[in-house]
Amino acid sequence: MKRKSLRLIDSFPFLSGVLGITATVITSFSLFYPTVAQNVSTEIKIVAGDESGEYYAAAKDIEKLAQENNLDIDIIATKGALQNIDDVFRYNSVSLGLTQSDILAFYNTFANDNEEIRRKAESLRIVLPLYEEEVHLITRKDIKSVEDLEGKIVSIGDENSGTSTTAATLLFQWGVNPQELLTYDVKRSIDALRNGEIDAMFYVVGVPAKVLTEQILKEDNFQILPISLAINEDDDFFSRLYSPVTLPANTYEWQSEEVQTLAVQSLLFTVENDGCEQVSPVASLIKDNLSWLQANGSPIWKKVDLKLFHDETPERMSQCVSQ
Repeated sequence: MKRKSLRLIDSFPFLSGVLGITATVITSFSLFYPTVAQNVSTEIKIVAGDESGEYYAAAKDIEKLAQENNLDIDIIATKGALQNIDDVFRYNSVSLGLTQSDILAFYNTFANDNEEIRRKAESLRIVLPLYEEEVHLITRKDIKSVEDLEGKIVSIGDENSGTSTTAATLLFQWGVNPQELLTYDVKRSIDALRNGEIDAMFYVVGVPAKVLTEQILKEDNFQILPISLAINEDDDFFSRLYSPVTLPANTYEWQSEEVQTLAVQSLLFTVENDGCEQVSPVASLIKDNLSWLQANGSPIWKKVDLKLFHDETPERMSQCVSQ
């Protein structure tokens, strides 16, 4: 069991002054280590996340499409969005990964106290925007609002996942201080909620999430708690990261009513460098064959909007991608 006190903010050094809580042990990441020199292979490696998640499903679709177009792509399973950023930074042989836009924003915005992190944060580049990922805050029905999580036990997802950063960010934005944060993966979180070990769990994923469809039953009597951003007219930072969305009724068999929640954008990303030989082919493959992916791949491809971000943040787009 991994238990983290909400007060041990030293384990989240470059977000501690902003979040005031800890979600993951960022200092354990090799963002502080030098890049490992390796020969770049003709095989293009993409780090994708857990095999049960939508990142991995989307990446496997890209791999299948690549095989039909004589492009050698290897999909690597990881623990999630945070590890993906670490792996692309750490290994020259890994050119691409999938992550969430709020993680990139925080690396770029709150890295000013560490030169190494700041340098790497500034090198992050968006290859393509993908789809929105919905925030699932799943509780038993005795929890009526996010304020009820004060003093409770909450699972925020694996410490290497994007869910953990999003959960910590939103808890800070709401001003809610749970008694404990647990870094359980999604399946362990569901079991813990069912057994009464925790009061709530976060999971950030494109809908419909296969694991939530398969692992949660009606008789569990769970709910997706409605959430929104706390109103703060002087600060639009969070509203740029998270957009309000509605989960339609019966998105999951156990969820009979529509739910207001938040969504964060997922991205295919790289780091800025001198060569585009492994980035450009993948970007072109997706752009030229999006209709194929939407017809033959995971349902989340139908939510992809490749035009997003090109006008709003052109300086963050990779130079390897033609406009």
